[in-house]
Amino acid sequence: MFKFIHMSDTHLGSRMYMSDEREQDFYDAFQEAIDISVREGVDFIVHSGDLFDTWSPSNLALSKFRDSALAIRDAGIPMYLIMGDHDRPKRADYPAAEIFNFLGIRLLGREGLETTIHQKNGEEILIAGISNLKGFRRSQLLEEYRKAENSASGFSNSILISHQAITGFLYDEACEAKPSDLPANYSYLAFGHVHDWALKTDARPVFSYAGSTEMKSTREIRSFIRYGKSVNVVSIDNGSVSVERIPLKSVRFQYLVATSPGSYITDIEEAISKYSGRFGNKKPIFTVRISGTADRDKVISDLKKYDGIIFRPPEIIPDHVDVETRPGMENMSDYIGAYFRDHPELSELVTEYYRNARGDREAAIKALLERLGVSE
Repeated sequence: MFKFIHMSDTHLGSRMYMSDEREQDFYDAFQEAIDISVREGVDFIVHSGDLFDTWSPSNLALSKFRDSALAIRDAGIPMYLIMGDHDRPKRADYPAAEIFNFLGIRLLGREGLETTIHQKNGEEILIAGISNLKGFRRSQLLEEYRKAENSASGFSNSILISHQAITGFLYDEACEAKPSDLPANYSYLAFGHVHDWALKTDARPVFSYAGSTEMKSTREIRSFIRYGKSVNVVSIDNGSVSVERIPLKSVRFQYLVATSPGSYITDIEEAISKYSGRFGNKKPIFTVRISGTADRDKVISDLKKYDGIIFRPPEIIPDHVDVETRPGMENMSDYIGAYFRDHPELSELVTEYYRNARGDREAAIKALLERLGVSE
C-alpha cells in the first residue's frame, strides 16, 4: 500500500493587498501541510502545480520552500510536482522548483508527459506528470493525455498529476478539457488549478482537485465556508483508493457580507456571531458588498469600529440597471465574432490571441506575430 499527501496551489510568495501578514498566511498554510505529511508518515507528496505565486519568486519565498524541503528530506519523504500556469517561466529560464532537486524535489512534465516509478517494499506505483498546458500549448494537451493512458498500462497503482481546468469544475470558457478526455486507467487523478476542493469517487479513476491551501480570491469564500481548506491523504492498495481530507487550521478566516445600505451593520454583527468560533488566532478578513446607493465614507467609518476584523475596501454596487441580453452571446468568442462579423479571418485571429493570452501573454504575442509573418 502507498500513502501520500496531495496538495496544490500553495502560491508561496503571494502578497495579497501588499500585506506582509497575507504573505505569511500562505507560508503558514504550506508549512502546516508539510507538518501533516511528516506526522502522517506518508511515502511521498504530490503537488499539482502553482507551488509559487510567480515564476520568479522572491528570495523569501524560495527560502521558505527550502526550509520545508529540508524537513521532508530529513523525514525521508520525496515530493513529486508539476508546474502550474503561475510556475511556468515566461522566458527561457529554469523553473524555480527544479533548483531543489538535490533535496528530493522531482519536477515532472515540463514540456509534456513525464513518468517515474516510486518503489516501496517490492511494490511500485507509477507517477505521471503533465505540467500546465494552456494558451498556445493547449492543442498539445489531449495528445499528452492519450500518451498518459498508454503509459499506465500494466500498472495496478498509478497517479496522474495535472494542472488544468476541466469542464464541470469551472466555467466552460476557462476549461481546457472534458472529463471524457482524461485517461481512464489510472488509480487517482491529482489535479490542480481550480482552487475549490472537489472529489469524485463514483468511478475509476478517483478524481480530485485538492484545492488551494489559502484563499487567492473572494470567489473562493463560498466553498471555504462550506469545506474549509485542506490537503488530501490518499491511500492506494492494488488500485483501490481511499481519500481522507485533513483541514488546515492555520488558514485565515474570510467572509463575504452581501447586504444593502440599510442593513450592513446588522448583517456584519450576525456574521461575527455565527462564525466567531472559526476565527482562530488570526484576525478574519471581511468583504462587505452593498447593493444600492450608499455613502462610502460613512460605511468606511462604521467599519473602523470593529477592531478585531480586517475589512477590505467596501464594494458598493449601484442600483440594478437592466441590460439587453442577446441570444447566443454566451462567451467572449461570441462577442468577438459579432464585432468582426464581416471579417471572419480577423475574428478567428483575435479569438485565438484572446485564448492564448490568458495562459501566456508573451508566447501569445510571439505566436500572433508568426501568424502575421512579422519578425520581432
